Order: sequence, then C-alpha cells, then structure tokens
Amino acid sequence: MNNRARRWTVAAALAAATAFGASTLAAADTAPDDNAAAPPAVEDFAYPGTAPNPALKLVRGDGHINLVDCDTTTQIRVWSAAIPTPNNGPAVCFRVTGATGYLALELPGTFHITSLEHPVQASVTSDGITQSVDVPKDGSANVGVAIGQKPATLLELRVTG
Repeated sequence: MNNRARRWTVAAALAAATAFGASTLAAADTAPDDNAAAPPAVEDFAYPGTAPNPALKLVRGDGHINLVDCDTTTQIRVWSAAIPTPNNGPAVCFRVTGATGYLALELPGTFHITSLEHPVQASVTSDGITQSVDVPKDGSANVGVAIGQKPATLLELRVTG
C-alpha cells in the first residue's frame, strides 16, 4: 500500500471514530465476551413466510423442497380439493433443490401426488390413520378419495433420492 492510500485509510478510520465517538469504538473493543444476551443461533427448520392459500400450511423443512408457482418448472405437484386454482387445476407445486429433502405441511383434501426426477415418500392421514405413500420418480400416486377412502391430509413430503 503506498503512502497516499495509507493516509486515506487512516483518515477514513479517524472520520469513523469521530462520527461514532471514540468511546463507542473503545467500548466495543473492551466489552466482556458475554453472549448470554444474544439470541440463540439454533436452526428450527421452520418454513419462512406463509403459503399463498389459507388451506395450505407449511410447517417446517430442510430448505430442499420449496413451494413454487405451478407455471414454473416443478418436480412435485400435489392435487387437493381444498386449493381453488382454476388455471392449473387444484394443485400446489414444489421445486426440489437437492438430492434429498424434507417438508412438513398440512394440506387437506389431497387426492393425487406426482413427482418428476425424484422418488418421493408422502405421509398422509385419512380417517385417523396415517400412512406412507411412495411416489416413484416420474410417477404418481392417488390417495384419499381417489382410492375410495375418506379425504386425506398431506402431512410430509420426503425426497428420497
């Protein structure tokens, strides 16, 4: 660093010290190393934001299964009688961003699940009975009323490979 650059750096540091007050900078350097007041940095995997439809509740996930508009490239599509979307049918769509993924959700009235590119394991509950449904890569599966059962609620999606 040449002398001119050093002078600018020193001048900028002095200006910052003057603007913030030298005592503030000194206090920051001499504060005890106590993080007790800081919030914990623990990931709870809660799904950020809210779903665009009140019938869909996104609970938590690992970030590898993301809710997307059905007009975009999607890998998982879930049909539900509770989702009124006239352009795309009653579906919600998800994009998968990893080799594996997890999403806990609540979607009542689920009756059909399709998956492209990845096998998916779905957890659904119907009439008080929870079951696991395998959706093969580039395949689909019917659940709930589509197979003669009572209406089903989708609880989990797991990308398994």
